[in-house]
Amino acid sequence: MDIDYFFAQVEELLNPSLKGKPVAVCVYSGRTKDSGAIATSNYMARRLGIKAGMAIVKAKEIGKDVIFVPMRKDLYKEISDRVMSIVSTYGDSMEIASIDEAYVDVSRKARNLLEAMDLAKRLKEDILRKEGLRVTIGVGPNKVLAKIVAERNKPDGLGVVDNVTKFIDEIEISEVPGVGKKTEEILKERGIKTLRDVRELRIEDLAKLVGRSRASYLMSLAFNTYNEQVKPRQVSHRGRYVTLTENTRDINVILPFIKRAVDEAFSKINGLPMEIYVVAIMEDLDIVSKGKSYKFALTREYANVVSIELLKKIIESDRRKIRRIGVRLGKISRSSTLEDFLH
Repeated sequence: MDIDYFFAQVEELLNPSLKGKPVAVCVYSGRTKDSGAIATSNYMARRLGIKAGMAIVKAKEIGKDVIFVPMRKDLYKEISDRVMSIVSTYGDSMEIASIDEAYVDVSRKARNLLEAMDLAKRLKEDILRKEGLRVTIGVGPNKVLAKIVAERNKPDGLGVVDNVTKFIDEIEISEVPGVGKKTEEILKERGIKTLRDVRELRIEDLAKLVGRSRASYLMSLAFNTYNEQVKPRQVSHRGRYVTLTENTRDINVILPFIKRAVDEAFSKINGLPMEIYVVAIMEDLDIVSKGKSYKFALTREYANVVSIELLKKIIESDRRKIRRIGVRLGKISRSSTLEDFLH
């Protein structure tokens, strides 16, 4: 699963006037007004030649109509956490590859390719309905093939590897994740352009060109023996977000929803948290959060009390109405003697 042009898509979501226009998200260095680099851009900006890593000054020279916005890392991380939380419910295990990409093992939930496709469709719809974001999903027998077919179907696509042998034969070396320009050039100089070409070589000869490790990797893909498993990573935070029945600042209206968020967040963790954040998604989809960390683990009852205090701080500090409310728990204590740490 890959969130399409993630940072720029979030900016479009928060500011609908940006849709249909070239947008670039920038990391400003602060030295001068335009010093820094492009973090990412939407597809309209990419067609103009605006790419990640490009200097902002150069980007402005070639993209006169591009709208440049500053990067909001905390905001993107918050939204990414929510999307990954949705994704995690669709598989047996999930590996977060980056802030906008994850692998999910659905082998126990989907008995065949058709069921896997249906699961992917429902996941896309779920993310769009809950977060307003469009994602691309690739379905394949392993992580690498799933990633390649997803890349081919961007944006807002669903790619499926149905004929595995034919698909592998047609994969160009430049499409293989982890293969850089230098390796690609070395292989192309010797007429090796696809994984089908790789199969024609002996691994000893390939290793002389690209090294033993990379040769083994390419061979495993070419012969369809690559089977690296999805590797779940430790989740440092667990959260739950609920949508209010109406946008409001009335704390009495919000209280039942925040209690529900606390209860459901606690149901996701194996242990007790030492950190709690209340996250408010405002009427304009901006995000405001308040949190506290402790030297002891929090019971659910105490977390409810703290969450109300944090909610009050948000309402006091911001005049906008709240659209969604959430609770994020962190620093999960998994001690076998939790009672020793309870407040």
